[in-house]
Formats: sequence, C-alpha cells, structure tokens
Amino acid sequence: MRKENTNWVDFLNCKELKNTLSNLKVDAIPVFGKMNGQQMVEHLAFLMKVSNGKIHADFFVEDEKSARRKAFLDTDGELQVGFKAPMLSEEPIPAKFTTLEESINDLLKQIEDFHEHFKTAKHENHPFFGELDYEYWQKFHVKHFTYHFKQFELI
Repeated sequence: MRKENTNWVDFLNCKELKNTLSNLKVDAIPVFGKMNGQQMVEHLAFLMKVSNGKIHADFFVEDEKSARRKAFLDTDGELQVGFKAPMLSEEPIPAKFTTLEESINDLLKQIEDFHEHFKTAKHENHPFFGELDYEYWQKFHVKHFTYHFKQFELI
C-alpha cells in the first residue's frame, strides 16, 4: 500500500502560519510528547533562533554523520513520531512568554530574522545535522514544523 502525500507546513508563509496557529490552545493536549501548545510554539522559535544565528549550537557533528543525516533532509521522509534529539531535556522547558499570542508573534519574528540572517550568513550549525546552509535549514524547518503541527493536529 502506498503512503499518502504529506501535507508539509510552509513555515515561510507567515500569514497562513499565524492563521493555523490561531487554532492552537495554550493547554492543548498533544497526540504525542509532553509539550503543551505554547511550549511547542516556543520550541519552534528556539530552533529558528539557532538557524538565524541568535543561539549558537556548538555541538560538534562529525562530517560523516552530518552527511548521512543531512541526506534525510533531501527526502520526502517525515521525522518519526517520538523522535527526540539527544541534546533535548526529558521535560519540556517552561513557557518564556506570558501568552500564546506573544509566543506566536516571537516565532514569526524569528522567521523574518532567519531570512535577514542568511542574506549575509553562509551557514549555521544544527545540533543534530551539523552545518546547514539556508536551503538545508529550510528543509529542516519544513519537516520540523510539520512534525509539531501533527503533534497538535493542526494539519
């Protein structure tokens, strides 16, 4: 039996993203994982901050591992349910912002800054995939957003 096509999240379409996230509740119960809705949005923003150079992921990933892992970003494969990068804590990080709306606005700001950052930057280090350029960071974010939007049944 053939797998149906994935409904990938276009994280670059901020209007659609904001509209989709408006359906999320701060205390939404995930299909899998431990984060609530607001923690998930802030988690996405955290990885955007890594990609836009605001947070430096100084984890070393060997070239061989990086090449093998990065090849996955070129596929139509999704992140597996339950995947957790080894550097993440077991428990979700408490929300930084007072409201979900503030968290969503911060996420949208980090996406804008991602575009700006790569007008001059060549790459940023990802703690699992290693050095990624703008194109590979986009591929990662599409998979990452899709994974978490499915976590909260937003798609």
